[in-house]
Amino acid sequence: MIARLPLLICTVLYCAFVMPRFCPEQPSRMPSAEKTADSAGTASLSSFSEAAGIVIFFATAAVLMLQGSILQTVEVWQICLTGAVLMIVFGVLKPAEAGKSIPLNMLLLTIGSLAMAGALSGTGAGDLIGGFIAGFVTKVNNNYLVGLIFFFFPFLLAQFMSNRGAMLIFFPIAIATCHQVGGDPRGLLILIEAGALTAYMTPMPTAAVPCMMEYGGYSQKDLLRGGWLHSVISCVLSVGWIMTVMPVR
Repeated sequence: MIARLPLLICTVLYCAFVMPRFCPEQPSRMPSAEKTADSAGTASLSSFSEAAGIVIFFATAAVLMLQGSILQTVEVWQICLTGAVLMIVFGVLKPAEAGKSIPLNMLLLTIGSLAMAGALSGTGAGDLIGGFIAGFVTKVNNNYLVGLIFFFFPFLLAQFMSNRGAMLIFFPIAIATCHQVGGDPRGLLILIEAGALTAYMTPMPTAAVPCMMEYGGYSQKDLLRGGWLHSVISCVLSVGWIMTVMPVR
């Protein structure tokens, strides 16, 4: 928490006071929610269907929260699919409305992101990049430069693959590097997380980004415009602070 707290505070303040200045006044394209509303019409629900929708929503949310502890044999997608089917069965959505509500653009984009991540991992391209960095880091004696490397490259790689995949590539590299030089890997591990998890200037790092783009009507230009300054601040703050309180050696 000592290492992570400054970036957390900075991100909250940035999103509250700075980010709105970079966001478009109007959606760059029509959000999928408005497309669905325009095409689905405004048919009212019966009192039974309305009550059923509320019960199904909260029941699905409760089961999702219990999935990791009590219902370990049930997959997340099974829970969500069951909730969606029950919405149709109890008349909350008509079959045609449910079909139109599926965000195909977002799904195809997410599938493409996963394919890109799988290609980088399966072909060894990610490991090749990591091996090159490890060889370079062992020759550097400056803590802040080493920290910059382990923030920037996960940040850059996560723009084209899942952020979790980028972290899993660099975690063992950081540990092995610190083992070679007799250093403490904790600061580097936190920097890797910070770099990978602040990489949201493309739709690739996490499914939350294309979801936000689809429903908010944001474009790739909006992501770049709204994310570049926060990325620079995150890099400077994270490397400067973490390598001060948790240096490698």
